[in-house]
Amino acid sequence: MFGGWVVLRNELCASFYFLLNTKHNATKHHFDERQTLLNMNSVSQESSNPPQSLPVPGGVYLCQVDEDISCGACCGLYNCGRASRGDLEDLMAGRTEAFRRVPRTADAISDFQVKMERQDPRPRPYPDFYHCPFLGFIGANGRRVGCLLHPMADGNGGIDYRGLSFYGGLACRDYFCPSYRNLPAAHKEIVKAVCTDWYLYGLVITEDRLLAAFFGEIEKRLSRALSAADILSQADSRQAVLEFLTLKQNWPYRVPDGKGPGNYFFNDDLYPKPPVDYARLGVAPSALDPILRELSSAFNLPTALNRAETRIESLLDRILRPAV
Repeated sequence: MFGGWVVLRNELCASFYFLLNTKHNATKHHFDERQTLLNMNSVSQESSNPPQSLPVPGGVYLCQVDEDISCGACCGLYNCGRASRGDLEDLMAGRTEAFRRVPRTADAISDFQVKMERQDPRPRPYPDFYHCPFLGFIGANGRRVGCLLHPMADGNGGIDYRGLSFYGGLACRDYFCPSYRNLPAAHKEIVKAVCTDWYLYGLVITEDRLLAAFFGEIEKRLSRALSAADILSQADSRQAVLEFLTLKQNWPYRVPDGKGPGNYFFNDDLYPKPPVDYARLGVAPSALDPILRELSSAFNLPTALNRAETRIESLLDRILRPAV
């Protein structure tokens, strides 16, 4: 387990925020007696008719989309020493299989947590962002990322074990990432529709500033708000948006020491993205600076900046042509 203060902003409703500040011991996994009792009290039987949940902020549900697309970023999915698609597929598959053999008792689940946390001792990109060892593959086909402690996960018999997790059941049930409130519904619907798998979707849906900068540039040029139909009704526009989102994985101008591929999206500014150093290049700031910054860009030469701008402009042109 790693040290450092873990900050999770939990938005319980539109009028207030729930903040968790926790310090975790780097060498010793410990449940104190009172916390164990609290966790045990939060383990409850979920009936076939669970209590009505709070309305989804922003009106568009983002966490679990379909049998292939879901997001585990708020659980620290990408905050691993190795977070390539292949690495995470192997990690999730191994955990899922191992958890099938775990008795559903507090002690056995705690032992599983300790074992998983010790398997990867490498430093994490964001030391203050907890990576939950109960992330695995869920769903009818076992192809999307989700919580192995959820009452609907295999082997749990409808019982909600999330109270035994690091953040506890309340945070797991009621936390919504900033994208829920910060992005217009149309932007969220577009991302949900064009992404083809959980790995890319989780990387980009939590990038609310990047998405706002990209879709905002389109809206500025259209002189109107973007609708989901503007993109989704045109095959090449859909493809251009997908190609832009994929830059999150393969942007060639990413700062060399960037903390990729995941994003620290909490609103405490612990890990701000570096500004582009235009002064060193001897050029004026780019008109596309908000996009370039959110892609964590760095350029050695003005020609590299020009190439980056040209690449983004080509994608914008493909989207704008049918939408105008």
